[in-house]
Amino acid sequence: NPEKMFNNKSILITGGTGSFGKAFVRTVLARYPDVKRLVIFSRDELKQFEMAQELSEAKYPALRYFIGDVRDQLRTLPDSSVDCVVTSPPYFGLRSYQDGGEHYDGQIGSEATPTAFLEALWAVTAECWRVLKPSGSLFVNLGDKYAGGGNGPQGVNGAASGYGDRTPQPTTEQRRAIAGGIRAKSLMGLPWRYAIGCIDGQADPDGRGWVLRSEIVWSKPNGMPESVTDRVRRSHEQWFHLTKQGRYYANVDEVREPHAEQSLARSERARFAPDLSQQGVGSPNTLDPTQACHPLGKVPGSVWTIATQPLIVPEWLDVDHFAAFPTEWPRKLITGWTPPGICTACGE
Repeated sequence: NPEKMFNNKSILITGGTGSFGKAFVRTVLARYPDVKRLVIFSRDELKQFEMAQELSEAKYPALRYFIGDVRDQLRTLPDSSVDCVVTSPPYFGLRSYQDGGEHYDGQIGSEATPTAFLEALWAVTAECWRVLKPSGSLFVNLGDKYAGGGNGPQGVNGAASGYGDRTPQPTTEQRRAIAGGIRAKSLMGLPWRYAIGCIDGQADPDGRGWVLRSEIVWSKPNGMPESVTDRVRRSHEQWFHLTKQGRYYANVDEVREPHAEQSLARSERARFAPDLSQQGVGSPNTLDPTQACHPLGKVPGSVWTIATQPLIVPEWLDVDHFAAFPTEWPRKLITGWTPPGICTACGE
């Protein structure tokens, strides 16, 4: 039930004083009065102070404010205390997050090389492993980048080729350099490099490796146009579903989708008796028609078509965000892979 989705839940919001974070906090407080805890992480002390004046812990007991980098503050959370992590970290070399025109030093995504970027992601992922319950799930959204095109380094181990306006742009020869890196115009494959590192034990404390349960392709029907003439336009990104063990909490019945009409028509046929027309060709078809189509719908496939959406906040806030997150993603993931309620006494 979407109206009760966040009731009795503990929610961690990184970048909580940003445009999306503030809008999300207000929405949760207004629509889900029974939310258990709303934890706001932010590295901007002034913005957090201003936000706390409007939304105080005295007025909203579920609120908790923490100042600092999420890489540091994650260490303050107890072991095995989180049911689900849904995150979309900054992509490599694509954006400079600023405050008052000043670039935040040390932010993920602005590393000198793609290797350093991946190592930063794996370090955060290792902390997610620690705080995640054995029954929990981690969902990570990552986009890719082309080598030698615009801002960002040249290759996985190559020298930096400039980030924003802080360093000179590379020459044509530097863009074409191959030594130790990826050739210009090639996709870097960063999402899958990250995922493979998680499988191989680069992103958990003991090197056991995460269980990669699925890749979900985010198909964007309203993706950004590209001025390219020699390849297809990119209109998708990757999501990775990672777990600590093979058995974990899931309730896909809550996110099932309607069956196609042809599937429903096929299930109505009397196919539960052996199909003599196929005698001698493999096993006989003995499927009961009631098993062909689940009454609640079909399990979602691995390609989800979800449109991007603009940031919707009151005009008086005077804020904008060019990479606002579609709320449908966290809604479906939280609904399908977190329990409907948590015992306040034992945490289960």
